[in-house]
Amino acid sequence: MTYSIVVGVDGSAHGNAALRWALAEAEARGGEVTALFAWQVPFLSFPGAFNRGELEQAGKEFLIETVSKIAPSPKVPLRPLVAEGDVAASLIAAAKDADLLVLGTRGRSPFAGALVGAVSLRCAASAPCPVVLVKLPGEQPGTGAGAS
Repeated sequence: MTYSIVVGVDGSAHGNAALRWALAEAEARGGEVTALFAWQVPFLSFPGAFNRGELEQAGKEFLIETVSKIAPSPKVPLRPLVAEGDVAASLIAAAKDADLLVLGTRGRSPFAGALVGAVSLRCAASAPCPVVLVKLPGEQPGTGAGAS
């Protein structure tokens, strides 16, 4: 059975570091990586304000572009996956048969000083497999150094 890693991708510096880490781990273990980007329809008080198909296509394009920048020629199988719904719930569901879930310590939240983001915390508490939280190289605890 192939070692399976799910990694959350959101385009943040922490998410990019998590993708790099997941790819290196999969290479070391002879495994594969599923890179997941989750999106939600923005909440508005009237229906039809957003086209789901357009939002999903934009999510797919974003994921492919982000993954291609980080790993233009991955050394392990790398499968992009786009999910509609709550980010943490989508990651937890995608990791149901995985050996490992990898996330940045935080994503694109404006709370850059937080040690761990809300999605990372929810996944660490509820994932069906071990979870690795990846910090940025040289990042000091609680400083948010290097966050972008």
